[in-house]
Amino acid sequence: MGNLKSKVEYETTVTQFDAVTQDIQIKYDEFQKSCKNILPKVDPKLITEFLFHQREDCDITPTYSLEVITREGLDTQKMKDLIWTKFGQLPVIDYNGTSYRIEHTLTLGMLKRLCDYDFIVGVKGWYVGPT
Repeated sequence: MGNLKSKVEYETTVTQFDAVTQDIQIKYDEFQKSCKNILPKVDPKLITEFLFHQREDCDITPTYSLEVITREGLDTQKMKDLIWTKFGQLPVIDYNGTSYRIEHTLTLGMLKRLCDYDFIVGVKGWYVGPT
């Protein structure tokens, strides 16, 4: 009889844990869907890493190495001028003028503005450190 009771208690506990972990999965899926809808061109890893570092120390603005990927055929000088105007830095240009890299502080608003340009096809980034 004791084994039956402990088995029922165990199954009840497992079911409760499954419900809690399912809630985490649902919220994570909602987060991923929001990222795709609001920041469709941004690598989800960059968003997650940014939010992690921002949450870790909200008094600093994290610096990232950003890679902005554009469609082919753009005037690289106009892109350099745009990046200089928006970020105050000259980018490193790779891949026949379709990849522009800078190190800069980052905000979600900045990522949203980058997504709004029709000639930008993707944004990646890596954490460099605090400013």
